[in-house]
Amino acid sequence: MIRSWVAGAAVIALEVLLYLEYARLHGQFHYWLHGLIGAALGLAALATARLISRRRGDATIRPRVTPWEAAFVGHLYSALPDFLFLGGGVLHDYWMDVFAFHITAHFVPAPILTALALFLLALAGYALATTGRPRPIPTAAALGAGAVLAIVALIAAAPVPDDVQDLRSSPRLAWHVGDHTHGHAVGTPGAARSATTTPRECTTTTVGGGG
Repeated sequence: MIRSWVAGAAVIALEVLLYLEYARLHGQFHYWLHGLIGAALGLAALATARLISRRRGDATIRPRVTPWEAAFVGHLYSALPDFLFLGGGVLHDYWMDVFAFHITAHFVPAPILTALALFLLALAGYALATTGRPRPIPTAAALGAGAVLAIVALIAAAPVPDDVQDLRSSPRLAWHVGDHTHGHAVGTPGAARSATTTPRECTTTTVGGGG
């Protein structure tokens, strides 16, 4: 119990730091999108592992991983391309879809609502797998519904631009700095940081490559 509380406090603190960094570059949309998707992945994986563990009578998984940690690791995985962009100026590219469909997720219908629904279904699956007696059928139903929703959202996603430059400048993917969303694309997070420190000079700047 103590470990769970400590893990929860640590994860909350780290998430606040991440949110502030995203907010500094006006990237709150991307924080919530990849945070919710990543947390859903982490909780779904943990729910599956714990359900299998409990059915086998093996408790080794339970004391080693908390839901806080699973959700946070999932967030880090889903948002890794953003960290590469913010920390090293690595621009977004198509191959980054290996990180929980990091690129395509921006083009699904109602991205934040879809991500929130995925998170709630994974949370429900985790609760069903860990509360009281194992309930494999309801757990599988909740996780399966999440999987179906993810597949449907990906199928219904808007077309991803074929040209990488068009992709990076797409309003769905770009990070917007200042009061407007139109203007020239900036290729590095350093430029974005410079823009945020001189708002009068960059009220029409769009930061390309983040997402």
